[in-house]
Amino acid sequence: MDNVHLFVERGVISTDAQQIPLAWVMDVDAAQTPPQKMRGVGTVRVRINRGGTVETMVLNDLEDFRIGVETINRAAREARLAETRLQHTQHLNYAGYPAQGVVPPQVQPAAPAARPSSDEILSNIERLGRLHQAGALTDEEFANKKAELLRQL
Repeated sequence: MDNVHLFVERGVISTDAQQIPLAWVMDVDAAQTPPQKMRGVGTVRVRINRGGTVETMVLNDLEDFRIGVETINRAAREARLAETRLQHTQHLNYAGYPAQGVVPPQVQPAAPAARPSSDEILSNIERLGRLHQAGALTDEEFANKKAELLRQL
């Protein structure tokens, strides 16, 4: 397992190897039958959501299976959080210098923007608060943008 995928390989004579994105892991449970308890091993059940289809992967006779459950659950939670942050991140592309021989397009100056209403400013501050709580903005970014919006009131 790395911080993005869970690698599962099963089989002795023939091998079935899978690479599962941790963000797809919904739940991880442990079980132990009496014979497994005597041998000091257990079973780990991993529930995976593959594009709307939920399947359960069963990993039998694992040593330290409780630690495995804890580790997979923690890594899956972190992967889902990272995916949520990525979904809430705005990606911008900045054009560099134009290639030689290419004339950049002429940009018309924009008309002065109308001053936003108090309701719009307060709505933007609330939206910033939600982004900050979701982890998409740092404390510093949130404070700076909030102060900038409050100056417009």
